Amino acid sequence: MTELSNELFQTFNKVVHHYRHYYGMQFSSDHRSVSQIRILKRLNIENGQMQGALAESLDIRPSSLTECLHKLESKHYINRRPDHHDRRITHVFITAAGRAVLKEALDGRNEFTETLFGSLTPDEQQALNELLNKLEDTLADTQHFDFMAEFTKRLAQTKL
Repeated sequence: MTELSNELFQTFNKVVHHYRHYYGMQFSSDHRSVSQIRILKRLNIENGQMQGALAESLDIRPSSLTECLHKLESKHYINRRPDHHDRRITHVFITAAGRAVLKEALDGRNEFTETLFGSLTPDEQQALNELLNKLEDTLADTQHFDFMAEFTKRLAQTKL
């Protein structure tokens, strides 16, 4: 099983590498990042969020969010406004230009995923989805699975 596990891991890494490369290319030509699109997507769902709540909902460090917001604001995709009652609080709003860029990015993502998964039958797509969910559950279950401890133990066992 170890040889097969290693082969699966290498194949999985190759898929992730290609995914990041090709999906990232969609944004690099326009100097947009996946993080910026995530921000626009979140604001499109809940516009006018406080900057701190936005950072928390996206699980982004506030300093990283500020940098991304500055870039988005310079392109007129968002604007920031102080709270009317408390000037220390800043609200973030997506603009019409931001919505247009988001639509373009989501359309591109849809084309990308159709191309990527188009080589699989619907049954194969369903099976892959179930397997990937199972792997995600394994990695997310930190209460019952200490990945690094397990990795260290198995690494020690392979050394002579």
